[in-house]
Amino acid sequence: MLIEVKDLKKHFPIKGSKEVVKAVDGVSFSVEKGKTFGLVGESGCGKSTVARTIIRLYEMTAGNIIFDSKDTSKMNRKAYLNFSRNIQMVFQDPYASLNPRMTVERTLMDPLNIHKIGTKEERQERVKELLDLVGLDRRYLKRYPHEFSGGQRQRIGIARALALNPQFVVLDEAVSALDVSIQSQILNLLIELQQKLGLTYLFISHDLSVIEYMCDHIGIMYLGKIVESGDRNHIFNNPVHPYTKALLSAIPEINPDKRREQIIIKGDLPSITSLKQGCAFYSRCNMSTEDCETNNQKLKPIEEGHFVACQCAIN
Repeated sequence: MLIEVKDLKKHFPIKGSKEVVKAVDGVSFSVEKGKTFGLVGESGCGKSTVARTIIRLYEMTAGNIIFDSKDTSKMNRKAYLNFSRNIQMVFQDPYASLNPRMTVERTLMDPLNIHKIGTKEERQERVKELLDLVGLDRRYLKRYPHEFSGGQRQRIGIARALALNPQFVVLDEAVSALDVSIQSQILNLLIELQQKLGLTYLFISHDLSVIEYMCDHIGIMYLGKIVESGDRNHIFNNPVHPYTKALLSAIPEINPDKRREQIIIKGDLPSITSLKQGCAFYSRCNMSTEDCETNNQKLKPIEEGHFVACQCAIN
């Protein structure tokens, strides 16, 4: 495994209160080298917080992140510098993630300058190679972000993430802000780059059709926890958790023979500051029992490589 996330927690204190927001509360998964792991769930479930904690934009509250057999929390300065070069991120909004005062050349040059890679001439050549890699013309080097379309900006963001030859790339809703036609171009580019460079991805999205297209293994998140995980076939052909089934039933299907019966999730999301020990989905689930409200639901295997946190679904 290239990266293992073990019982990851990230809690945010509420100013003026003893309560905390448990944005991520015990998430565990692993990603094989050269594969793509997808995290999917509705807005506010903690997907992006997981991503930002893995790359150390947030300090974790508890848990372990093991990268290339090394615990990131126990790294010395040299090891951490190597880790930071090997793990990069592509953000959701391609315009907000780029400095409007910096040209493309300077944007791509900055990581190389910071890590003191190569000579000035070698860095300039590397920047040109990065533009070639993501399908942009070299004459764009002197242009600024406002002179590009959304898809072109995201290509620049991807080029910046690849500047240091990372092994692991976190893609946080990397295509959700783009038009559908542009989305397909960016997704195909990411697959091409993965095959060419041997990249490993953590792909975060709320769009299940994109997740199905991109990912080898998938984790379904709900209110800070993974409630079901498995490979692509497990999740899309044999969903078990009631929440997973409801998400999949909402995917539009043109073929009437393949349409699922739509499952409507009742009620509103509970307050994340007042969650009980039991299942977070208890108040909205059509299978819940009294035990679900008080018994903590942990991921359990139901078949090889397929895990579910729901006693009702398993029984």
